[in-house]
Amino acid sequence: MSKESFNRIIDALEVKYVVMSSRRVIRSCELINTVEQKDILVRIDQGIFAADFNSQPLPPGSFYLVPRGNLINFKHGKFPFTEISKEGFASQEDREQYLQPVTSNYSALPNDDLFSIAGFEVLIHGAIPFFSIIDLPTLRIPYNSEISNTLNEMMNEVEADNIGKTALLNKKAFELVIFICRYIYNNPTLDMNLQKLKFLNDKRLIDIIQFIQDNLEKDLANHQIASLAYVSKDYIGQFFKSLTNQNLQDYIENRRLERAHYLLRTTHDNIQEIAHKVGFKDPAYFSRRFKIKYDQNAKEIRKSEFLIM
Repeated sequence: MSKESFNRIIDALEVKYVVMSSRRVIRSCELINTVEQKDILVRIDQGIFAADFNSQPLPPGSFYLVPRGNLINFKHGKFPFTEISKEGFASQEDREQYLQPVTSNYSALPNDDLFSIAGFEVLIHGAIPFFSIIDLPTLRIPYNSEISNTLNEMMNEVEADNIGKTALLNKKAFELVIFICRYIYNNPTLDMNLQKLKFLNDKRLIDIIQFIQDNLEKDLANHQIASLAYVSKDYIGQFFKSLTNQNLQDYIENRRLERAHYLLRTTHDNIQEIAHKVGFKDPAYFSRRFKIKYDQNAKEIRKSEFLIM
């Protein structure tokens, strides 16, 4: 992908800050196959932080990016570890039994295990999850002064609690994403991922994806979508797949299940209500499809927002 084309994609990004925190491990723990519906960047500040299935520790000063929807496998601290269930921490209080928030001026002890974590959402045209659409895997990123400095600025802003805090944190989160994009663009091993952005040159596809995102609860049969692309109902599936390499109805179902995952964790609606809100007429079918995608029953996801954040 050319630099000009990638710049157009960056201009179309919308970034929303979610959280920024520095933490000290006070009780070693292990997260296995946890899923977050937000993008996460971890910086290893001191000591041991391991990630991936091989649990290989990352060097201090480096970063670990987990795009939304990817499996999270973290080991905080040193052996032995307490394994946290797939649903993550049950509450902030539960998380703080293992990971204690610390301020930027905390005086670290030699044996401390410390890390910083930022959560944010990155969407193209306010609708398309950016890292997901390019199938970006979890990434180990070596030390980068621009990324590190931006995280420090975000942490300072969180602690200062000045007026305009949210607006400035959104701006800083956007800067953070730009620096991550620069790393991705300059990494030859990720060229194939970036090539998947070429389909965004067709505005008809943007209109389809935006419509799906805004109308998940409605009938999204092929004939309902075909008019957006000015093609026939018999051709719309082929049109969508030719540009995205995804089956249209599979894409719709995945978006519905992702929305349901979010609602299960952030609302008190019952599972049947959520199934209808995201476009599943049969709650039993919804439950089966949810189990296949997330390897958990919908009722097991009924947690607060404290999976890891």
